[in-house]
Amino acid sequence: MWEALKRLYHRMGSPKWFYEISARWLPWFAIPAALCLIIGTVWGLAFAPADYQQGNSFRIIYIHVPAAILAQSAYAMMAVAGAIFLIWRMKMAAWVAAAIAPIGASFCFVALITGAIWGKP
Repeated sequence: MWEALKRLYHRMGSPKWFYEISARWLPWFAIPAALCLIIGTVWGLAFAPADYQQGNSFRIIYIHVPAAILAQSAYAMMAVAGAIFLIWRMKMAAWVAAAIAPIGASFCFVALITGAIWGKP
């Protein structure tokens, strides 16, 4: 079993194989992910009851908190990918770290803006 995981790890480190497999997986993951995001956003912003103290401004928490968590997770993933690149010299890890940086910055921007909006009474 460990040999199979080791082979998979090394194959995923190959850019050619990674692009081939991710191109096949993309439609199967992108469509359900987009559907879940749309349903979750509508339920959180339209159907959630208003808070008794904050009213409707409370609903911004359904955008603010996930954005902050995703920003922190993106930066943690960058650190892990950077460590993998430095330790094992896997080029794919450096590319992953570079690709995650704008995503983390975008979520950080959303978290900062929604936090400022939510903090203003």
